[in-house]
This record gives sequence, structure tokens and C-alpha cells, in this order.
Amino acid sequence: MHRVVILQLLLLFLFSAGAAAQETSCENLPEVVVLSGEPAQIAEVCRASELAIAFLAKYGLTPKRSIRFEFVETKIDSHGYIAYGSYDSRSDQIQLMTYAAILANAESPTMYSEPFDRGHYSGAIAHEVAHAVVQHNLQSRRLSNAAQEYLAHSVQLAVLPEARRQKIIRVIAIEPWQSGDVISEVYMALEPGRFAVKSYLHLTTMANPQAFVQILLHNQWFYINVP
Repeated sequence: MHRVVILQLLLLFLFSAGAAAQETSCENLPEVVVLSGEPAQIAEVCRASELAIAFLAKYGLTPKRSIRFEFVETKIDSHGYIAYGSYDSRSDQIQLMTYAAILANAESPTMYSEPFDRGHYSGAIAHEVAHAVVQHNLQSRRLSNAAQEYLAHSVQLAVLPEARRQKIIRVIAIEPWQSGDVISEVYMALEPGRFAVKSYLHLTTMANPQAFVQILLHNQWFYINVP
């Protein structure tokens, strides 16, 4: 008898949880759809997505179809390391760990050598949106990770409050990519903070950034030579 009651309660809980989670389009950005029953969660995704898409639009990159978010409570395995979010180009779907799950699954998580907080959570959302928008604008069948991460990390820094971003840039204290440099995913893996700052500074200080963005969109190699 007790087992039947417990099973009924479990089924009721699962049904309620499924009913509560519904697809909601962002008010100012209908192409972004969030699967959630929590208004604060939806607002956080929409706000970060708006900032990311507005920044990318300055470089001629805009979403071409819907981008769908869903939240998970478990770790996301991305090629052997734990990621806070993951974009699937086949479905235009982003899996995003909840903020509580990130804190629960990592001891003192950090981002760009800072404690991970809500500000960096917005950056993580923007990072995945950037991957989606870049895929929507591809000029080749396959884009290198170096090119994708250059843009995604630039966006991630761009959506942070100005004072926060400038503090990170000041603390990391590194120059933008220079002519003759090689932008590689190996460097990104070894020095993600430096990679992010170098990419953001390079993108935002170029005289003709759209031309370089086109180089990125055509890049299929493991690295990019900076002209």
C-alpha cells in the first residue's frame, strides 16, 4: 500500500514538474526560446541573450532561426571536461546548467580567475548564444574551435558590466592579438583567460573588424594566422 502511494506521489511530482516547464519566447527577442517554469530563470537568459545578440550585430552576425534553451541539473561533459553550457548545432538547442547546479558540482568555481557569480553566469549564457549565432552565419561546412571560441569569449566579456570587464582586462594584463600571431585552441585550453582578453581587445580595437570576422567564418584549420 505504501509503495503504491509513494509511486503515485512520484508520478504526480514528475507530471507537475513537466507541466511547470513551458517554452517561453523572450519578449524583445522572440527567436530565443526558454524551456522553464521559473520567471527569474527566463528573464536571466533573455537579458544575457539580448546583450550577446546586440554585440554580435555590430559585426554583421545575427540569428537566422530560433535558439532554444533548456536547463539541466547535472554536469555537462564537453569532450572530457566539464562545461557550464553546450550548444548543439543540429537542433539549435543550448543545454545550460542551472546556477545552483554549477555551485553544487564544483568547489569554488571560477571564471577568468574570479569567483563564479551571477555576472559570470550571464557571460556563460552569452557564450553559448554566440556559438549559436556564429553557426547561423557560417561560410564553410566546418568552423574551427579557435575561430568559434575567439568570438564566443569576446561576447562573454562584452556582456559583463564595464567596470567588471575592465578589471579583468587590467588584472590579466595582456595585449590583443598582433599581426603574425597564431590564434589556436591549444592556447585557449592552456590560458582561457588570456585567450579571452586577447580576443576581445583584438576584435573591439580593429579598424575593420568585419573583414576579420569573415576570415573567422571561413576558417577550417586548428588555428588562425592574424593578418
